[in-house]
Amino acid sequence: MKPLPAPVLTANAPVADRLREYYLHYPFHALQKALALSPHEIIAELKASGLRGRGGAAYPLGRKWECVLQQPAPVRYIVANGEEGEPGTFKDRVLLERNPLAVIEAMIIAAYTVRARAGYIYLNHSYRQIEQTLQTLLAWLREDQRLGNNLLKRQFDFDIQVRRGPSRYLSGEETALFHALEGRRAEPSSRPPYPTEQGLWRKPTIINNIETLSCVALILEKGSKWFTTLGPVNSHGPKLFCITGDIKNPGVIEAAMDASLRDLIEWAGGAIGDFKGAMVSGPSGCLFLPDDLDKPLTVQNGCGNGTVVVFNDTRCAVDLARHVTDFFFTEHCGQCLPGRESMKQAKSLMDNLEHQPSLAPLQQRYGELHTLLLNSSKCGLCSSGTAMAPALMQAFPADFDRHMHGGCAVCGSAV
Repeated sequence: MKPLPAPVLTANAPVADRLREYYLHYPFHALQKALALSPHEIIAELKASGLRGRGGAAYPLGRKWECVLQQPAPVRYIVANGEEGEPGTFKDRVLLERNPLAVIEAMIIAAYTVRARAGYIYLNHSYRQIEQTLQTLLAWLREDQRLGNNLLKRQFDFDIQVRRGPSRYLSGEETALFHALEGRRAEPSSRPPYPTEQGLWRKPTIINNIETLSCVALILEKGSKWFTTLGPVNSHGPKLFCITGDIKNPGVIEAAMDASLRDLIEWAGGAIGDFKGAMVSGPSGCLFLPDDLDKPLTVQNGCGNGTVVVFNDTRCAVDLARHVTDFFFTEHCGQCLPGRESMKQAKSLMDNLEHQPSLAPLQQRYGELHTLLLNSSKCGLCSSGTAMAPALMQAFPADFDRHMHGGCAVCGSAV
C-alpha cells in the first residue's frame, strides 16, 4: 500500500475545546506576507500555484480574483461557500472545525487584493456549533483590529458576517446562495453575468469554497513553488476526499490528486465486500468501475468536489439510480420549465422501470432528458442530477434487466 502523505490542511485537531489557545497561537503568516505585496503580485502568486476551485467546477482561482479586481465597480464582496449540501460531502465542516482561521485569513487576503469591504461565510444549516466558533473568533479579531475599520492600521476596512443557509441542496449554487444572503428565495439565476461581474447585490464578488480558501492561506505562507510540488500538472496542491459507503473506515482523507481510487480505499481500511463501483464527486459526478481503480483522481478525471461513495456487489444499480433521481427531483428548484418537467419525467421513468419493455428505450429517453437539460435549463444542477442514472444503466444493464423481467432479489422488487 502506498504511504498516506502527511496532512497539511487537516493537520490540526478540532479547536472548539481550546479555542482561545488556538487563536492566540495562530501566526497569520500568510496575511503578513500578503500585506507586503501588491494586489497584482498576490494574484500572480496564486496564478503560479495553479490552484483551481475545490467545490467541483475547478475554475482557476487567480483568474477569478483578477477578474474581480479589474471590475470598475467601487463595491466588491468576498463570500466563502461552506454550504456543502450534496450527500456524502463534509470536508468543509472538517476544515472549519480544525483550522477556521485559515479561511478567515484567506478572506482578509482576498479583500485586501480586490479592495472589498464586506465578506460573508455561508454555512450549511446544520453547522450551528461551527457558526458559534466563527462568531467568537470574529469578535476577537475585531478586538485586535484584524477586522473592522483601519484593519491592522493599514487604512483598509473589512468585516465578515456568518450566515447559515436554508435546508436546501440548491442553496449552495452560487447565484442561489447570493439570493439567500440578500433575504430572497434561494433560487439560481441565469448566467452571464457571472459573479465576478455581478454577484452579491449585483456587485463584483469573489466566491470560493472553504477548501479553496484554505489552500490560499497555504500558498501565501509556503509559496507557489511548494504548492506545485504536490499533485500532477493542472491538479496541484493537497485535496480532501470524503469517502463513504461500503468502506471500513469512512471519513476525510487528505492526499494529492495523483492518488488513485484504489489508494483512497486502502487508506480507508479497504472496501466492505467486493468493489462494484464508486460515485466520484458524489451523485452528480462520474461513475468509477473496477477498471478505473488505478486512475488518478485529477481534475481531468472528474475528482470534482472530492466526494467518493463506494458500493459493493450486493448493491443494486437500480436502487442507486432511484435514490439519486429522487434526491435531485426533491431538491431541484422547479423555477424553469425544462428543469421542472425533465426532472418529473426522469422520476417517472425510474418509478415505472418495471413496466418498461427493455433497457434501450429507457436509456434513449433518459439521455434525451439529460441533453435537453444541458442545453436549456437555467442552471447546471438538474443536468448534473441526470448524469449518474444513465451511467449506471450503461455499466450494469443486468441489474436493470432483472427489474424489467421478473424482479430483483437484492431490492426485493417483483414485477
